[in-house]
Amino acid sequence: MQSVLKQREVIALSPVGYSATVQGCLEILSQASRCLQMLDDEDYQASAKPFISSSIGEHFRHWLDVFNAIQRASMVIDYNQRRRGHSVETSRSVALAEITVLANWLTGLSEKELKKNVSILTEVSVSHTQACLMSSTLEREITFAALHANHHFAMVKVAASLLNKAIDDDFGIAPATATFLRGQ
Repeated sequence: MQSVLKQREVIALSPVGYSATVQGCLEILSQASRCLQMLDDEDYQASAKPFISSSIGEHFRHWLDVFNAIQRASMVIDYNQRRRGHSVETSRSVALAEITVLANWLTGLSEKELKKNVSILTEVSVSHTQACLMSSTLEREITFAALHANHHFAMVKVAASLLNKAIDDDFGIAPATATFLRGQ
């Protein structure tokens, strides 16, 4: 895995004119696209029960919902809005189309927009309905979305492995873990 991480590091450090935060998000979206190209719709819809109850598509829908909540918001990002049962859960082509839309949106963000103050609304309790409104910035929230996607990528990689599907070695590796592995 170390050689894959070092090889991709050179590509990631190429100057592309975007903030580091946007570059990191674009890397995540690129990884997602590569993963989708390694699967077919049957794999995408399968779940590896009893080990993992959600399908790969459901994991993709979830992290895409997080990014979409940010993209759709003006001043309040509502993370409670989910699209359970949406076609993005069963169709890789729908997921790829959403990834393209998100990449185009991200590359259009200015430094000023990234620093914009936003509020987030999110559920905080499992035992009862309780949502909290908190302050943040757009940059912090897209960073959260990318790291959250990466967490789901790790689950997708396990599911794909249980379905005997190969996925890139660095898929689902957190940025800090990648840095650690490069230093080994």
